[in-house]
Amino acid sequence: MGSIHASLSAAAIPTDPNFDNQSSSFFQQHKQLPSPDEVRSQARAQYLAGTHWGDKRRDVSTGFNARPSPAVFEFMGLFVKWGSDVRIAEGQSLYAIRCHLKNAVPEIYGWRTDGDEIFLYMEAIHGRTLETTWKELEHNDRIHVCHELRTIFDTLRQLKQSPTDTFVGNVVRGPLYDRAVAIQYYSEAGPFITVKEFHDWFAFLHKRQVPDPHNVQDPYRQDLPDNSEIVFTHGDLHPSNIILSVDNPPKVVAVIDWEQSGWLPAYWEDRKAHYTGNYSGEWSEEFLPMVLDQHQATWDPWDYYTTSMGC
Repeated sequence: MGSIHASLSAAAIPTDPNFDNQSSSFFQQHKQLPSPDEVRSQARAQYLAGTHWGDKRRDVSTGFNARPSPAVFEFMGLFVKWGSDVRIAEGQSLYAIRCHLKNAVPEIYGWRTDGDEIFLYMEAIHGRTLETTWKELEHNDRIHVCHELRTIFDTLRQLKQSPTDTFVGNVVRGPLYDRAVAIQYYSEAGPFITVKEFHDWFAFLHKRQVPDPHNVQDPYRQDLPDNSEIVFTHGDLHPSNIILSVDNPPKVVAVIDWEQSGWLPAYWEDRKAHYTGNYSGEWSEEFLPMVLDQHQATWDPWDYYTTSMGC
C-alpha cells in the first residue's frame, strides 16, 4: 500500500436509508440483495442448525435481540450484519474507505432499513481471528502480522478530511458511536468543530452525574491534547476483529467491525486498543506498539474520564 493522501468528503457518501452499491462486485453476479425477511429467516435457520457465525449468545430463534446472529449466504459470498443496534454509519465507513483499503476491509454491497432494524450487506470474510489463533502463532508470525497491521493503519492515517470541513464525528458528519462513552450521551456525541470542543464535552460528561458539576475539580483536562490531529479511526482494534488467512504463514485478510469508526483525535486509536484489549499482557505491552503509535501521556486522563462514567 503506497502513499495515497486521499480526501474523504462526507458529502460524497450515500445517506439514503436504503442503498445498493451497484458498482460493487456483488452486482456483477447477482441482481438484488436478499430482503430483510429473507435475512431474518436465514439467520434463524443457521442459528437453530448451529452453523451461524458469531456469538452463540445472540439468539434469533425466539423473541427480540438487538444484536442478533448475522446471516450468511455462502453461494453469494454475502454476510449480513443486522439488528436494531446496528448503524448505517458502519456501512458508510466501509463504503468510504474501501476505495483506499481494498485488501483490508470487507466490501460493502448495500444496506436496508426495516422498521427500527438496519441490515448491512457485505463481503463474507473467511479466515480465523487473531484472538483464536494467537496462542498457536510463532513469535515471528506474530511480528509479521503486526507489521501488516501497521501498514494497514499507516494507510488509514493517510486518509484526510476536506480542509474546508474538519470535524470530530462519524464519517458522514454525524454523532460518534463509541463504547468509551456512556450510552445516554450517544445522541449528542458530535459532530464537534474542533478537538478542543470534543475534549470539553468528553471531559465534562462524568461531572453531569453530580448536583453542581461546574464546581467539580478536574485534574486531567489540561492533559488532553487540543492540538491533536484529527484522523480516521477504527475504534476497536481488538484481536477478535482481525481476520487471518488459514495458510502458513498467516496473513491479515481483513480488519472487521467498523461500527465505532470515525474522525477522532490521533491518540484515540491507541487508547481504545488498550482499553478493549486490556492494559497489560503481551498483546498490549509488546505487540500493539508495533501496530500503532503510542500516546502514553493520554493514558491517565482517558482512563479517569471513562472510568468515572462507568465505561
